[in-house]
Amino acid sequence: MEPVAEPPDESKENSRLFFVLSGEHESLPAAEVGAILESAKLQFPTVGRSYRLLLVEGPSRVLKVISERSLMYNWCGVALGECDADEDQIHKLVRSLPLEDIARNAESYAVRAARLGGVNKSLRQVDLERNVGSIVKECVPRLKVQLNRPDLTFACVIFDNSFLVGISSYFKPSGLIAPRRPRKRPVFHPSTMPPKIARCMVNLARAGPGGTFLDPFSGVGGISIEAAVIGCNVVAMDASPRMLRGARRNLKYFGLEPLGFLHGDARHTPLHELDAIATDPPYGRGSSTMGAKTSNLVREFLAGAGAYLKRGSHLCISSPVEIQIEDYAQEAGLRMKERHLAKVHRSLTRQFVVLQNT
Repeated sequence: MEPVAEPPDESKENSRLFFVLSGEHESLPAAEVGAILESAKLQFPTVGRSYRLLLVEGPSRVLKVISERSLMYNWCGVALGECDADEDQIHKLVRSLPLEDIARNAESYAVRAARLGGVNKSLRQVDLERNVGSIVKECVPRLKVQLNRPDLTFACVIFDNSFLVGISSYFKPSGLIAPRRPRKRPVFHPSTMPPKIARCMVNLARAGPGGTFLDPFSGVGGISIEAAVIGCNVVAMDASPRMLRGARRNLKYFGLEPLGFLHGDARHTPLHELDAIATDPPYGRGSSTMGAKTSNLVREFLAGAGAYLKRGSHLCISSPVEIQIEDYAQEAGLRMKERHLAKVHRSLTRQFVVLQNT
């Protein structure tokens, strides 16, 4: 392709935004971005999708929303141009950018490169950073190289057989979720979802700050913790008093104050007009279903979910792939919006299903 550059224009309502996603799952990170935008009433078209790279057309304020809510992005920003992943084409593209205008309010800069999917190994990241950095310095001599907290960070992304250059706006801080890993909490349970997946489920349920959120099978509170961190009014519910005490201890440990803890059967939830539900019903050796068969438990829970959720609101549920959630949802009058599969180990493939109360 011929190099295509788009100069930044702050007066434009829409820009081409890029998201470099984490690689834990093929579809969940991109789905999470879309769900966050939908919950924030900021739906915009996806204009490009590749392994670990998502391109969206929208205003730059979208980037802040994603950075505050997602744990499955690594960095994001405004795309300035694209070309073939060829050294000469890349140099031509960077030189065509209005670099003086881009850097008008900056005193320092850095260049950060990433190669996604192991493609174009002839273009070494360190060479790309050095060469693009040299062009920027040549065109804007007053800029100083500063690797730690520069005023301006140029993003160079190699994907498929293409190259993208942009301005990075947000990076996910390293070590952000380490303190919330299951084994770091006061009460540990082996079936607890890790923070990234728990947060993704909350976001897939279109939960948002200030909304009323329920996890009806809360266990020791893994999903409830992530919902509370982003500002939801959380109700953690479980049939086991011991599990509920664990959830209370864990949320308190992180200084989180939920709306409440509810001891009860998820199949008979006393709450109504909920904004979102995300949950991981018990299954497997490490979980107790209190004598009920998991498939029956899920089926009976979903049968009443429409009475708990507001019209148009969403529910994200995880289960083994053998459980026929789509059939149960149809029986309950819930619309299946999306489904994602994740292989956990040889005998377990987990599904993440998003349902909407129509």
